[in-house]
Amino acid sequence: MNEKNNKNKLASNDRPENTTNPASPPKRSVLPKTALGWWALGASVVGIASWVVLPAIHAVFRDVYPITNTWVMPAIGTALLDAAAILNVLVIWRRREQSVLNIVAPVLVILMALLFTFIVVGESISGAQR
Repeated sequence: MNEKNNKNKLASNDRPENTTNPASPPKRSVLPKTALGWWALGASVVGIASWVVLPAIHAVFRDVYPITNTWVMPAIGTALLDAAAILNVLVIWRRREQSVLNIVAPVLVILMALLFTFIVVGESISGAQR
């Protein structure tokens, strides 16, 4: 009978006691821990910077290279931003990257990707850029 009581006690107490404060949030690092997390941040920077650099290229070279005044420049910027948004979502969802930068960057990149994708697709459907 004693052995049976000991087994029941072990079965109910087989989990170790939680010594940390359950109300305290988990510690997160600011910088990414994985290589894919760094790639996602780099893609975010390139995607956002493309919407600064590409209009500057257009302003400087519109008379010399007429292709900068077509649908190509917004399509390149949108493709870079959409790729960065997809990579950021995969890093958080699949790789469980929880650094502060990998949580803030997708919020900005996804919102910008949605906005610019709607603008570029809307302009291409309406025929605004000819």
